[in-house]
Amino acid sequence: MIEHDLGSGGRTPDHLEQRLRDALRARADSVDLPALRPAVPPTGQVRFRLPVVHPVRRTALALLVLAAAVIGVLFVAHQGREAPVRPANIPSVSPSPDVTTAVPEGTGAVDAVPFP
Repeated sequence: MIEHDLGSGGRTPDHLEQRLRDALRARADSVDLPALRPAVPPTGQVRFRLPVVHPVRRTALALLVLAAAVIGVLFVAHQGREAPVRPANIPSVSPSPDVTTAVPEGTGAVDAVPFP
């Protein structure tokens, strides 16, 4: 049956194709009637089922999840209560010094002209 494959086009199989055919033939010969399962009709929708866990472990796991949730809520609530950063103090504006007194007399420097 496999030797008369329509896809071969009448050409001789190469080494790789021959090995694949031999492997498939060996696999087909290894399956016999006891290895096959009887046909089972479909049962409908497949539902996800949690593995059966001992009630004590289930309770401990639920308490652990609850404690983690409470810690998370408290952590988030604590982060929101931090005092906001206050703006920096605005420096006071003092009068600017007199331009004529900015240059000491007798130093040989040219006297500054007051700004109009």
